[in-house]
Amino acid sequence: MTRLRGEDALTARIAAAARRAAASAPRALPPRKIRLRVGIGDDAAVIDVPRGRYVVTTDTLVEDVDFLRGERPAGIGRRAAAANLSDLAAMGAEPEGCLLTIGLGPGRGAPYAERIVEGVLAKMRPFGAALWGGDLSRAPVTFVTICLVGRAERPVLRSGAAPGERLFATGRPGAAAEALEFRRSRAGKRTRARERPYADPEPRVRFARELARRRWATAMIDVSDGLGKDAHRLARASEVRLVFPGVPLRVLTAASDDFELLFAAPAGRAAAILALGRRLGTPVAEIGRVERGEGVFREERGRRRAVPDRGYDHLA
Repeated sequence: MTRLRGEDALTARIAAAARRAAASAPRALPPRKIRLRVGIGDDAAVIDVPRGRYVVTTDTLVEDVDFLRGERPAGIGRRAAAANLSDLAAMGAEPEGCLLTIGLGPGRGAPYAERIVEGVLAKMRPFGAALWGGDLSRAPVTFVTICLVGRAERPVLRSGAAPGERLFATGRPGAAAEALEFRRSRAGKRTRARERPYADPEPRVRFARELARRRWATAMIDVSDGLGKDAHRLARASEVRLVFPGVPLRVLTAASDDFELLFAAPAGRAAAILALGRRLGTPVAEIGRVERGEGVFREERGRRRAVPDRGYDHLA
């Protein structure tokens, strides 16, 4: 048998790792709807897709833009997977499978790529998302792109919020930005607990799936560009006004890497939503309300101040 070398050898090892990850997925997860017929090793993956509604997302993480230079490759993979999983969570979707593209910067080879794959697989495994295939390339800097597919019978959009509803947020706004400041001088070292909101965030997939299944969330968005900026996006899509009593202006206007969720729900569901968060171990709090009108406002001692549409923007 001819010994594989170079990219072919790496592809074979990645295929084996993907098969092992699929075989070790938690048994308690819902059965996969999409069946993989042909996986890594051919020109393209072949999948059987039953009737239904699916959501597809993609996200690219670039060195020195979306992750720190010198970070551990497995950590880069985990962070890339979390970014995509959070987008699916915002739609209330169940992850199914993904395509992974890795661009290797100067001086980085097959072992580095394999560790990125290991990180992606480790982050996807608890949610049962399989690795279907992808691409490898040389690049001026290292980057990771994932295209993730999920199933959602009733996707939660940004456009369903209605006046009189309440606003809820998972996690703690600004936690990732704080974690990044700790992480800057420690890139490549073992992740500490206070660095995890940035270096290894936890996507809220299970909590969001329950919100969607129970039809409690009327509108939802991932707030990775900043609470205020993504609040503006939800307000525009739903054609409503969002009001945040007591939330500090710096929290509302800061850029963010919080892979967390902002969502609207009927006021009568508030207690049940908070109870669901406790049961699933997901921190969630009521932080605002939906009104008629437009824009995003902060409220303090009865006075309102418009929140600028400010946050992270790749093109700004």
